[in-house]
Amino acid sequence: MEPKFNLGKQSVVEANVHLGYEYLDSKNPTVIGENAYIHSGTVIYKDTIIGSHFTAGHNVTIRAKCNIGDRVVVLHNSTLEGNIKIGLGVKIMAHVYVPSQTIIGNMVFIGPGTTILNATFPMRKPGINPVIVGDHVVIGGGVTILPGVIIGNNSFIGAGSVITKNIPENSLVYGNPIVIKPLPKDFGVGNDPNQIFNGRDLWNNIEDNSWDIK
Repeated sequence: MEPKFNLGKQSVVEANVHLGYEYLDSKNPTVIGENAYIHSGTVIYKDTIIGSHFTAGHNVTIRAKCNIGDRVVVLHNSTLEGNIKIGLGVKIMAHVYVPSQTIIGNMVFIGPGTTILNATFPMRKPGINPVIVGDHVVIGGGVTILPGVIIGNNSFIGAGSVITKNIPENSLVYGNPIVIKPLPKDFGVGNDPNQIFNGRDLWNNIEDNSWDIK
């Protein structure tokens, strides 16, 4: 019998975790790289591939056909609905909803309670209009991102914003309705790898400097 999942070396899986959840027409085992830490209550479907140094908080749901890069953190009660692509070094805080076909770039921070949407006319018209998030984006807590929005690289989205249209690269965005301004120089260029890679889990943090090639 084919295994339901392949788990990399030096990984920790707590009680009541379901890896390789089977669904109709599921085919391939869940694949998770080395040095993962998966907290209790998490469910990860088959046909999903996750890189090394992955962290899942309690009660995370990751559905099928997700492709997730190395050193990604998904914290408590967040849901990834499947058919999602996530890059390197992404940190998704608690209670975040990411719908199917969303694309998230490298080194992205998504604050708690953020909701991404993909249906412009739910229950009225068919079709999905996915969101694309560029590299080194910061999305504050409680943000809502409407279907079809593209957020450019190195943009900073203030907490509570409702994003209704495309955001150019290097933008500061806040409010509802949103205000879009050039990103001030003191916001810097790119997210700090120390904060992205060294903050896997406040309560069970693992000392790991393997990302630092200096």
